[in-house]
Amino acid sequence: MLPRFEKIAKDHDVIVIEEPRDDNFERMLRGEITIDQYVQNLNTSFPVYSTHQCKILRELYRCGKKIYQIEPYLEVLENIYLAIESGNALPTDEKSMKVRRVEKKVNSAWIDYQEAFMRRDFDALVDATLRFTIADAKRFRVRDEMRVEEIAKVEGDFPLIEAGSTHVLVPKFLEERGFDVEVFNLPEIVANEIGLKFVLNPGNELTMRYMLGEEVDERLAKEMCARSIVYVSLIPKDEMLPSDEKPYPHLVEECKVAVFVRKLSYEDCKKLFYKIFLRPRG
Repeated sequence: MLPRFEKIAKDHDVIVIEEPRDDNFERMLRGEITIDQYVQNLNTSFPVYSTHQCKILRELYRCGKKIYQIEPYLEVLENIYLAIESGNALPTDEKSMKVRRVEKKVNSAWIDYQEAFMRRDFDALVDATLRFTIADAKRFRVRDEMRVEEIAKVEGDFPLIEAGSTHVLVPKFLEERGFDVEVFNLPEIVANEIGLKFVLNPGNELTMRYMLGEEVDERLAKEMCARSIVYVSLIPKDEMLPSDEKPYPHLVEECKVAVFVRKLSYEDCKKLFYKIFLRPRG
């Protein structure tokens, strides 16, 4: 995807990256530290991707592009974690309190999810996944609201804004602020070009539906959560590198698994889950 991103970025003077601010990022762009030094300090599951992205961003910077990291929600969350680690009082400003309330609900649902998984209780796992998805949708909404608020302050015409596929409210909130928005969905564009059926994974699809305020029947929601659990169990976790034979390995695998799980009923997912993770304990 990166060469396609670079091609689009060359037509913009301002580029906004979906990352919290990091002083080392500016140092990396200026060449004061190496790209390898910068990536080594990142908490990323995709170091090769990050390395190539940094090479592109550094070259764009040298061409005079202004590049900003804007993801205020994660910055606030990092400050909360730092306060906890250092034993200091937690921040109580309005943004911090909003993030704390959201994270409390998300973390509670995540703990329930982990406990249900450890028990190999599929029904409880689905219930916890649904609670987590609802809480996560609210978190994405807050993240997108906070991010767009900061993006609106950036000077310059027609910025290119990086946003993950789940951040469907970023374009909507930008339009509400009077911006003309054109969306480039790179995975879908590539899938169409290579003749691949582009399919969202069920977890992201359900999250986005809640983000957009859609009413989702509980039975369907649980079925989508069941499919999401199987999807996460089957999808490769390691970074896969492109090759001449497989130029888009992640995209192909994700769409293939998403197509497969869409055909499964709730009971199909339950049986497959126990087949993958042995029989339920107790």
